[in-house]
Amino acid sequence: MVFFHEGDLVELKHTLPNKPVMMVKGIVKSRFKDKNSDKSNNLFLGVKCCWFTSQGLYQEQIFSTKDLEKVRK
Repeated sequence: MVFFHEGDLVELKHTLPNKPVMMVKGIVKSRFKDKNSDKSNNLFLGVKCCWFTSQGLYQEQIFSTKDLEKVRK
């Protein structure tokens, strides 16, 4: 199992032309409260990544962990 942390460099696992190297900005979770108790639960939504396009535009998106792999240094 691979874990991602803020600052990790990642890319998409899929073979796509011009896929960018991205930086992990954070882990996105949603908190919800259980109706039947006072407990709250966290639901994992994905990994927020950021990158710059070839035109220098800042981009940001949330990806599933199954679609990402760490870039080897």
